[in-house]
Amino acid sequence: METRIFFNPGDSIANIHDYNEAVRKGQIFKREREADDLVIAKGPDDEEYAIFYAKDAQVKPKADKAKPYEIKNRL
Repeated sequence: METRIFFNPGDSIANIHDYNEAVRKGQIFKREREADDLVIAKGPDDEEYAIFYAKDAQVKPKADKAKPYEIKNRL
């Protein structure tokens, strides 16, 4: 099931082309910084995966810069 949610691209922690690398970096980031829940999302261009804080998700775009992302994993 596809879950699309809006994020401001400027809020991303990292942008990575490889999904497995994005998951690995997200896990490391969360462990090292004791971060809140993170999500791995596929970008609107279908070329990159971005790591965001789950709390930054927007059901409806609040800003002109918010773009739809497809949630692939929650950490």
